[in-house]
Amino acid sequence: MFEKLANSTYRIVCGHSSGSGFSYRLENIIITNCHVIENTFITKQEIYAITEDNIRFLTKLIAYSSKEEYDFAILEIQSSLPKNRNILQPNLELELKRGIKAVFSGFPHGIPDLLIHEAIISNVQNSKSFYLDGSINGGNSGGPIIDSLSGKVIGIVTQRRFLSPNNYSSAKENVKNIQKQCKSFIDKGGNVYINGLDISRVVGLISESLSITSSVLDSNANVGIGIGFRIIFVENKLKELGLI
Repeated sequence: MFEKLANSTYRIVCGHSSGSGFSYRLENIIITNCHVIENTFITKQEIYAITEDNIRFLTKLIAYSSKEEYDFAILEIQSSLPKNRNILQPNLELELKRGIKAVFSGFPHGIPDLLIHEAIISNVQNSKSFYLDGSINGGNSGGPIIDSLSGKVIGIVTQRRFLSPNNYSSAKENVKNIQKQCKSFIDKGGNVYINGLDISRVVGLISESLSITSSVLDSNANVGIGIGFRIIFVENKLKELGLI
């Protein structure tokens, strides 16, 4: 089952953004999160689905739901799949509840190595989503969540819960503002010296260090809580399109 899941999963790349995705229902259909491919809306970046052994497929976006709604994107592969690829099917009858064992796959942090993890549903959040107790990281977004008994899809990895102080976002914005001011000042040839110390340079180095620190925190902070969105919303859209 783990190998079948691996052979269903892709790294999704759209410009500088990367996440995960999976073959679903039909040979030419791949599902991912809308937020993974949003660069295609902004700069018309092409969307590629890449296998673990680095086979690259150009895809076409045929439908999506915004990240504020159900956060999915339906992609169509523009060429034939190799014979070893697996197509995941849905489990629409399973009642999602605490304790159900699940497995999810993806490319965390954008690394080229496909990782598979076990998890449990720790709670049902609402009619749209559920909590996963598992090691979900940036880059897992768009990957499949399967029921460990049937091997069928029950959801899409959509969010990693990053619990932080309320003022963390504000602090990050302050760092960005300091960097902008320092760069603007230095670009204009400005320098401020106190007893021979270049203060503008010192402030610039401090803000750069803080920026690196916040980036490391964003990448590695993991409280072991993820959120999956139910697959039923993708299923409804495919029916609406007449594809199933």
